[in-house]
Amino acid sequence: MAEQAASQMSAQEMLHNSYDDRRCITRKETIGFMLYSSSLEFNLNGQKELFRDSVLKISFNKQSIYNSIGGIWDCINDILIGQMVDKTRTRWGKFVPYMFFSGLPYAAISSVYWLLPVILSAGVLNNYDSIPKFICYMLFEVLMETVTTLQTVTKDGFVATVTPYPSDRTRLLSVTGYFNGWFQGLPSTICEFLFDFITNDIIKSSKYTSAQMIQKAYTIMGPITVFAGGMGAFWFSTIARERVPQSVENPPVLKSLKVVVSNRPVLIYIISEALASFGTGISTNNYYRWVLFWSTMETICGIPSAFVQPIGFAKVGKLKKRFSTKSVYMVSTAFAKAMYIPVFLYGTLLKGKDGKPFYTNRTAMILPTMLWEIVYALFAGPKMVCSQEMQNECMDYIEWKNGFRNEATITIAKSVLKKVPNQINEIIKPQIKKWIGFEPERYNNKQAQEQKTQLYIFAMATIFPAIIILISMIPMFWYNLDKETRERMYYDLIKRRAEQAETVKTEADAEVK
Repeated sequence: MAEQAASQMSAQEMLHNSYDDRRCITRKETIGFMLYSSSLEFNLNGQKELFRDSVLKISFNKQSIYNSIGGIWDCINDILIGQMVDKTRTRWGKFVPYMFFSGLPYAAISSVYWLLPVILSAGVLNNYDSIPKFICYMLFEVLMETVTTLQTVTKDGFVATVTPYPSDRTRLLSVTGYFNGWFQGLPSTICEFLFDFITNDIIKSSKYTSAQMIQKAYTIMGPITVFAGGMGAFWFSTIARERVPQSVENPPVLKSLKVVVSNRPVLIYIISEALASFGTGISTNNYYRWVLFWSTMETICGIPSAFVQPIGFAKVGKLKKRFSTKSVYMVSTAFAKAMYIPVFLYGTLLKGKDGKPFYTNRTAMILPTMLWEIVYALFAGPKMVCSQEMQNECMDYIEWKNGFRNEATITIAKSVLKKVPNQINEIIKPQIKKWIGFEPERYNNKQAQEQKTQLYIFAMATIFPAIIILISMIPMFWYNLDKETRERMYYDLIKRRAEQAETVKTEADAEVK
């Protein structure tokens, strides 16, 4: 009985130490991180496909060629950047220096990329198979991808070191995730409204065609947004602090990779993320634009969901305290995506009075889209926060088991395994477009795609990703970092870090004397 009581007391003590509401992140840092995190996505990258297909006019075959070459470099630069970052030791920390130097250079490179339609001559621009244009496009894509990788590694690694307390980190991710949902997508949302107004003749011009107006929107908004984002990243780097100490010695490359592969939670998490990355690359946004000519349908139908979304973010902390991170992540991810299945069945099986299926009818698709947005918004907070927290737990798990941290290596390992299916998607996506008969110039000229093409687009945007996500959840049943193990891990880590800090302080005092 005494042993059982001691065991129960130990469990309560662990829970108190690891999930008590301790805070060391200041309000200024919280606001700064919200702006920094949003700044990385405060651009028109979400609209890059239309830019590439219909404005810059890169042929589908050349897109596949670049995606093959770029995919190889992407994996190589991931490994190089991961090792470079993990070996970094400065007075400002491991990640802050890269945060400082990456924001504005990325803005400079990206701004020139968005200005290419103005820089290139009309003859080169309108030639889908122009070699000089293709080479220019490749160079900018490679540069932008390299800096983006550095930014991703920096952000993910910094989150794991900003505080030693998981409750503090969860709070930061929750408020940031909710803010990002409103702020970082603003440029893309503005573009979608502009494109809808142009293609539906709400905005007209006697001087410019619809295609020319779309081009001007890119060349004006592209540079403005990336520089605004770059300034946000630069400012946060001046106040950011890393609070989880790094090991003095950095493990060799092979040992770091071996640790990643040999630790079960880390490996399972990475495999699940990789499986979820498979797909055709055709999203619901593509469906709204190419089939319904209503890019802003998601935004407009998502208005009711704005009242539901805060509930999910507000409950993340309580859910994590009651359940394992894995359980919250699996339920929120699988349920939200599975809702695509009834949307697909509704759109294909039901038909209007004109005999056309509902998925081709804007009015008929408003209600299911609105319901799906509400469900997705309800689970968006737990899904986003727990996805990031699982990666953070994996980083802490390696420290718990091995005594050192290698945040960048884990981020890169996940990134490389995700990029393999992603690059396969990018290589085959242009060919899929050709196979289904998609013609990019039809959108700019306000012409509908063929009926068969519309059906393929709808299926690839709904039921296909739903099935892929459900499959990706299967490995998570073997993710063995349950609630009890998580509490014990953080209890041990907090205790160990406190002892290390005391040792360092004692040694420093002795040297002063």
